[in-house]
Amino acid sequence: MMKPLFKLTALSTALLVIAGCGDDSSSELSSSGQYEAHIQAALDRDTSIIFTLQGSDASVPLPSYTLMNTVDGTLDLPTKGDDSLSNPAAAMSTMDGWSTSMPITLSFSGAGLPDGVLTSGVHLVELTEGLTGSPQPKTILQQGTDYIVVGNSASDSLSIVLQGKELNPASEYILAVTSDIDDEGGEPIGTSSSYAALKSTRTAYSDEPLKTLQAVTQGTEALFSAVGVDADTIIYSTWFSTQSVGETFFATKGATALGLSQGNLGAIWKDAANPNDVNLATAYTLQFTSSEDYATALAADTNFTTFFDSHSPLDLKQTLQGLYQQSGNQVTVSKGVVMLPHYLEQGEDWSSQPFVSAMPSLAIVSNALADPQEQATIGAQLIEAGVDTTMLATELTEQAKLIGLELTKSDGTALDADRLITRYAPVPKIKSLQPVEFLLFTPTGAPQDWPVAIYQHGITSAKENAYFMAANIAQQGIAVITIDMPLHGSRSLDAERSANADVTAYLNLSNIPVARDNFRQSVLDILGLRAALSYSQQAMLLGSSPLANVDLISTPPTMVGHSLGGMVAISTVANANRSLGAPSADALFNFSGLAAKNSGGHIVELLLGSDSYGNLIKHNVALAASSDYQGFSASFCASLSESDCYAAFVQAAPEAVPALEAGFNQFAYATQTILDSIDPFTNASYLLENPIPLYFSQVSGDDTVPNNVPNRGFAGTEPLASKLGLNVIDSASTSPAQSNFIRFSDISSHSTFVFPQDPALADQAAHAAMTTHMVDFIQDGALNFPISPITLE
Repeated sequence: MMKPLFKLTALSTALLVIAGCGDDSSSELSSSGQYEAHIQAALDRDTSIIFTLQGSDASVPLPSYTLMNTVDGTLDLPTKGDDSLSNPAAAMSTMDGWSTSMPITLSFSGAGLPDGVLTSGVHLVELTEGLTGSPQPKTILQQGTDYIVVGNSASDSLSIVLQGKELNPASEYILAVTSDIDDEGGEPIGTSSSYAALKSTRTAYSDEPLKTLQAVTQGTEALFSAVGVDADTIIYSTWFSTQSVGETFFATKGATALGLSQGNLGAIWKDAANPNDVNLATAYTLQFTSSEDYATALAADTNFTTFFDSHSPLDLKQTLQGLYQQSGNQVTVSKGVVMLPHYLEQGEDWSSQPFVSAMPSLAIVSNALADPQEQATIGAQLIEAGVDTTMLATELTEQAKLIGLELTKSDGTALDADRLITRYAPVPKIKSLQPVEFLLFTPTGAPQDWPVAIYQHGITSAKENAYFMAANIAQQGIAVITIDMPLHGSRSLDAERSANADVTAYLNLSNIPVARDNFRQSVLDILGLRAALSYSQQAMLLGSSPLANVDLISTPPTMVGHSLGGMVAISTVANANRSLGAPSADALFNFSGLAAKNSGGHIVELLLGSDSYGNLIKHNVALAASSDYQGFSASFCASLSESDCYAAFVQAAPEAVPALEAGFNQFAYATQTILDSIDPFTNASYLLENPIPLYFSQVSGDDTVPNNVPNRGFAGTEPLASKLGLNVIDSASTSPAQSNFIRFSDISSHSTFVFPQDPALADQAAHAAMTTHMVDFIQDGALNFPISPITLE
């Protein structure tokens, strides 16, 4: 029996909406008399938390339960009338909880806050369930260990920065700040009038939302009292729910496994889930079109010419063919297509429309079934669709019946018209079935039971970059198969709508939900290719191919990714190896090992810290937010690249940079909140739950994917390797373990693994070492010899 796609139980305990906050339509905050002495003292202090519930200056620190929607479980931020997904507030409001990984920043007014790390005064506790249930403290996080608190006098703020790992996804937390923190004058910090009114027991509010706000505030403080925090010292507290991570990957693979087991994927993605009536009969099959010697295949490969040879002063084909002839080994390159579902638009909405859920949200359905005005109408439609509502919370087969279902409320309007992708509606609509081209590199000769590696290229590259290194791997008795990422290579929509021509086609900075779903499609494509290998084998479709004798059951493939391809690989394998509860279903997706070369996590902060992409992102963000920057760009940047334009502005107007940096921090918070659900850093937690051999590596001073990013703790390669507890191999420690993190020296560069990058071949030895490591790892999931320190950091 396979596990359910999602859990209904969280709905009754995890969600609460506070309607009317931030305006004057609700009951007024007031006190019937003098506040309690400790509250009045906190109100009279020189420095106080900025927390105002009503009026034109309303301000609620994030994250907060006050800005969540109980009907669908999403965030509910004020959008000021702009509900387009280009508005960060509207984009964040599509998420089913707050960021698990970004710092929490609280602002103050008054005498100011000191700079530096604070050692006490902030408490963070994970609960067993939400405040509308019967929560108990589950985990008390430790200040200085699990998180640090940093004061900033310039912005009068405190930032709570997580250390080592993120908060748990789809979980409940409470946060408290106490007067144990002193301001710059050495006096305890104080509270705001809004918080004082909610904290006080002398006035009991009877009107909503203040009645609920007060109950939650006092309930939160009671929970802190239970873990030893003096509630009288609390000057601010809140409760918040974190978002889910990886649930679309997990649920979609579950629905796929169910469809393939029934021999009819169209029975799962039916009706509204398949709006273009796509014939899914050939989904997840491999179709071979040719098999040729490496040299012959490369010579005829027009994609290689387009994406590599035409951009190089060298004749790369001739160079590679010469190296191939020198090797004295034979490699066959097979071409064909793998039929993969595509969940993104490819027409005029390609850059503005993210994934659309194939099913009504279980949160919204649950609310409707509890609504006396709707329960009979919605219940009757569910019964007509064959849904057993008593089993909907636990059974995949019942949950799958929601896919494609459209429900109508008693007034004739659609239930869940928005169809947002959340943990309660994680399966996307299929928009098309794509014949995705693949390249397969195998040893020449009779098919054998070779180890198989799936390889994923990096951003702005294409699958044909495998010609540079896959032959060296294949000639060691390994099969390597690769496809293009969406909007790359042969999957570019046209010459302009291509990441090879414009990186922002994939890295969509004007619509972050679409950028997230470009990455999400990339992961689902690799999950699909992995399933297609097993499914095609089971369907006897590989009998005349070089993979005819490969045993994918006893030896699942290894996943190999470079740069962005490694990030995709991490999120892919983390979710591929989460068990569905059925061995036959798990066998479709499992990987035996994961190799990520020059990859990292915490995508938005990684990119902001990248020499290659940081200024490009800052240019685009500044162009949308700053009239001064718009004017500078129009006047001085006609002949400059976007990255050089921002660099020039920094030189010309350094006094304007701090304001822009503050805007970049806001952009990072909003963007990472949207990306947490797919990010390799957050998804990597599933690798800890389902351990397999890992091989990670970096090159010192990588200018594309930073080793780490100062003051952005989770960004880069090293924080991810540290989180996974990998054995570090460098020039001082060369003994391998089961899972390793190889630190190459700066003699290498970001793409040395693919091919030597130095014209003088200074990195040739490093390239050879990287290839040797990769072959060794793919063959048995281990490094079986001491690593030469020559090319290591």
